[in-house]
Amino acid sequence: MGRVGDTKTCLTPRRKLSVCALVPYPPGITPSQRYRIEQWQPILASDGIDVELWPFLEEEDLEVLYSPRRWPDKARMVLRATARRLGAVTRLERFDVVLIHRAACLAGPALVERLIARRKPVVFDFDDAIYLLDTTAENRIFGWLKFPGKTAALCRMSRHVVTGNDHLAGYARRYNGNVTVVPSSIDTERYAPIRKARETGRVVIGWTGSATSQAHLEAFAPVLRRIVARHRVEIHVVSARPPDLGGVSVTWKRWTAAREVEDLREFDIGIMPLPDDEWTRGKSAFKALQCMGMGVPVVCSAVGASLELIRHGENGFLVSTPGEWDERLGHLIADASLRERVGMAGRRTVEERYSMQGSALSLGQALRAAVVAGGREVAA
Repeated sequence: MGRVGDTKTCLTPRRKLSVCALVPYPPGITPSQRYRIEQWQPILASDGIDVELWPFLEEEDLEVLYSPRRWPDKARMVLRATARRLGAVTRLERFDVVLIHRAACLAGPALVERLIARRKPVVFDFDDAIYLLDTTAENRIFGWLKFPGKTAALCRMSRHVVTGNDHLAGYARRYNGNVTVVPSSIDTERYAPIRKARETGRVVIGWTGSATSQAHLEAFAPVLRRIVARHRVEIHVVSARPPDLGGVSVTWKRWTAAREVEDLREFDIGIMPLPDDEWTRGKSAFKALQCMGMGVPVVCSAVGASLELIRHGENGFLVSTPGEWDERLGHLIADASLRERVGMAGRRTVEERYSMQGSALSLGQALRAAVVAGGREVAA
């Protein structure tokens, strides 16, 4: 199967489907899980698909996970969580299908997932190149326990695979013929273009992202240093930790789900600098999507999902060299009407191709297809 998306069908209740979603973290914690499953739950329910989240980690585990060192505590935490997952395998009878987001267990080979696949149809969803090894600095010593090779095993054992972009779909199709691209999506009511009056008169260049991807921003510091020296701008960063930008003055705000939209609303220009490697080619362009949903023009590295999302010069800008970054940012800083035109074109792109409702219904189609392929009847 190919891309299933851009759905504008009116929601009419259909035959009921009960889904157990095995996810890594408690609800409301990580963007991938929040924007690929949690925000779609009400829409799926309207379509007759009830999704119940079963996290691998519990709330109290998170402080241990992201703390430096504490290796014995982390080992015990993972063992406890794995034991809970093994127990969950015996309690899946009431579900029609199991949705596995990224992995059923954060560590170890795909043993638990294999047990699940013997009992229930499985739909496997991933939106990063998790078949490569990528970990936070705090947990790099345990990186080998993530068994990135199990991504291929999960693709093989699943009835259907859902990926966040075409690059990941190409990987999944090596192992499974039933692959659907369902892009991460935006709640276009929550992410709305509302401009705030600027007190300083400076143009705000903004970046938001995870602790892991912040390394890409920090490597971008020389470009930011030149931009700050040449133009009347502010640099805003919304993330989990203060950035190290080599002396570039920055306004940093700690990311919270409650303030995420308000903090993004401060941006006049959004940036997404990335190196060109196998990991970044598999990343979604979700941070660019968030800015575009709010009518903020974006400048992105010409890598991965950005190539699918952005039509250069129309709804955003794609750049590859430091000189191109200087040029495109300079144009946007100097021209408020250009920012407005490109920003609103980006907003239209989100409404037409990356809406929350369209992506949710596409996932629902994949879930139903997995059940039908297994020959199971779904109760009315």
